[in-house]
Amino acid sequence: MLGYKLLYLASLITFTFGALTFSVLALFYWRERRLRPQPDGGSVLPAFTVVCAAAFLINIARQVAAALSEDSAWVTALTLALGVVTGFVAPLLFHLVYAEERGDLPKPRLWRWVLAGFYALSGIAAVVRGLEGAELVSTGWGEQLDSLPAVMLGAAGALGLAVQTLSRRLPKPARRHQATRRRQPILLRTLLCLMVVCAAVNVAWPATLASLLPDYLVLGFFCVTLYYQERLVFFDLLIKRGAFFLLALVGLTLLFALGTRVFERLPGDWSRPWICALLLLPFWLAAPWVYHRLELAIDRRWLRRRYSPADAERQFVHAVQSAATDVDLQRRASESLNDIFQARAEVRFTPEGQPGDGGGLAAELSQNGTPSGWVALDERPNSIPFMSDDRRLLQSLARTLGVVLENVRFRQQRREQEEREQQLRWLASRAELKALRAQINPHFLFNALNAIAGLIPGQPELADETVEQLAEVFRYTLRKSEKEWVRLDEEVEFVTAYLRVEKARFGERLETDFHVDSAAGAVPIPAMTIQPLIENAIKHGVSAVEGRGRVGLRAALEGQCLRVEVTDNGPGFPPDTPLGHGLRNISERLKGYYGESAQLQWECGPRGTKVTLRIPCAF
Repeated sequence: MLGYKLLYLASLITFTFGALTFSVLALFYWRERRLRPQPDGGSVLPAFTVVCAAAFLINIARQVAAALSEDSAWVTALTLALGVVTGFVAPLLFHLVYAEERGDLPKPRLWRWVLAGFYALSGIAAVVRGLEGAELVSTGWGEQLDSLPAVMLGAAGALGLAVQTLSRRLPKPARRHQATRRRQPILLRTLLCLMVVCAAVNVAWPATLASLLPDYLVLGFFCVTLYYQERLVFFDLLIKRGAFFLLALVGLTLLFALGTRVFERLPGDWSRPWICALLLLPFWLAAPWVYHRLELAIDRRWLRRRYSPADAERQFVHAVQSAATDVDLQRRASESLNDIFQARAEVRFTPEGQPGDGGGLAAELSQNGTPSGWVALDERPNSIPFMSDDRRLLQSLARTLGVVLENVRFRQQRREQEEREQQLRWLASRAELKALRAQINPHFLFNALNAIAGLIPGQPELADETVEQLAEVFRYTLRKSEKEWVRLDEEVEFVTAYLRVEKARFGERLETDFHVDSAAGAVPIPAMTIQPLIENAIKHGVSAVEGRGRVGLRAALEGQCLRVEVTDNGPGFPPDTPLGHGLRNISERLKGYYGESAQLQWECGPRGTKVTLRIPCAF
C-alpha cells in the first residue's frame, strides 16, 4: 500500500513538474516563432513540446477528475484525449531523429513516406486505444492496447536507429566537429536502444512496472535533445525553475502537513474556501520575491555572476563610453564583457567571419537594421553553463555597443571633418595670399598703370573707367579674404573687372566671349576659382599670339553639377612647364572641399586651350 502511494505521489510530482516545464517551453517557442521564422524542420521540437505539455496537463486534470468521481464524463473525455495526444509522441520522437539526419540519408523520398506512414499508423492506433480506454468501444484487445505506447515507442526507436545507422555510412566532413556535438548521437542511440528493449519487455510482461519506463525514456530523450539544441533554455528550466518548483513543493507540503488541524477546524459553510484562499494568499504573493531571491542566490553562488543585469549594463556603458576609436572601443568592450561573463570575449565590427556554434554565446551588432559586426563568448573555463538570462544580457549589451559604435564613428567623422576644415582654412589662407600677391604683384600693377597713363592723353574717360575697374579688382580681393565662398555671378563680375583692366592694356587684341546661364548664377563656389583660369588664358594665350587673342567663359548646369569652361586661342602651356601655382591652388582647394566629386581638366591643341571645371551644386 505504501509503495503504491509513493508511486502515485512520484507520478503526480512528475506530471506537475512536466506540465510546468513543458508549458513554459511551449510559450518560449511560441515567442521565438513570432520574433524570427523557424528554419525548415525547426518546428518539430516545438510540436513535441506542445504535445508533452498537453499530455502532462491532461494527466493532472484526469487525476483530479478521477479523485472527484471515477465514473464522470470528464474522466472519459480526458482519457480519450490523453490517448489521442500521447499517440503522437512516438512519431514526433522519430521525426526529431529524422530531421537531424535527413540531409545525409539515401533515398530521402522513401524516408518521407515512412515518416508519413508512421504518423498515420500512430494516429489510428492512438484513437483506437483512446476509445478503448474510455470504454466507448470494445475491441477485445485491451491487454495488447495497454502495451501499445511502449510498442510504438520501440518502433520509433528502431526507425531512429536505422536512420542514424544509414546516415553514419555517409561522409560528414563538416558535421559534429566539436566534442559536445559528438556526445549527442551516442546518448540518443543509447536511449533509442533502451526504447526497443523496453518495448520487448512490455510485450513479454505486460501490466508490470515496466509499463512506466517509456514515459521516463521519453523525458530522457527530450532532455538530451533540448540540451544540445536549446542549451540555455535547458539550464534555465532545470536549475532555476526546477529549484523553485522543489522549494515550492517542500513549502506547500510542510504547510498542509503542519496546518492539517487548522484546516479541520475551519467552518464547513461558504466561508471555508475564502479562508483557505486567504491562508494561501501570502504564499502566492511571496512567490515572485522568493523566485527572485533564489535566482540571485544561484547567480551569485553557483553561477558566480559578479553583476546583476542592471549593474552589468552600467559597468559596460562606463567602460565603453569614453572610447575614441573603433580599435579602442573593441578593446574596451572585450575586456568589459570578459569581466561581466567571466569568459573570453571577442568583438568584431565587421559582419564577416561569423562566430562558431560551440558552447558559448553570440549576438549580432546592427546599425539601422544592417549587420555591422558581432560579439561572441567562449565557453567558461570552470564549466559553468550559460543560461537564457546570459543570452538576453549579451543581446542587450550588443545593442548598447551598436549605439556606442555609431556614436564613436560619428565623433571620428566629426574630428576628421574638423581637421579637414582646419586644413581647408589653412589652404584658403594660402590661396588668399597667393591671389592677393597675384593681383597686386609689381608686373600686374606696372602694366595696369602704364596702360592707364597711355590712355589719359587720348582717352581720359577710358582711363577713368580702367582705374575704377582696377579698384574693383582690389576691393574684391580684400573683401573675399574674409569670405571663402561666393556666388558664381559675383566671381563673374570680378573676372569681368579684371578683364577690363587687361583690355586697357591689350586694346583691340583682346576679345572676350562670356555665356553664363542665369540659373547657375546662384551656385556657391570657392572664391578666386575662375580668375586664375582667366589669368592663365591671358598669360599663355593672348600674350603668346600675334594678332587678336580670344578669351571665352561659359558656365551652365549639368544635372547636379556646375560646368565652367575657360578657353583661349593661344598655344597653351609649354610641355615642359610645371603646373602653375594658380591651377595647383585651385586643384588642392577643390580636392579639399569636394574630394573626388570635383574635376579640373585642360586640353591643349592647335586651336587653343580649354580648361574645364566641374563641381557639385550642393555642398
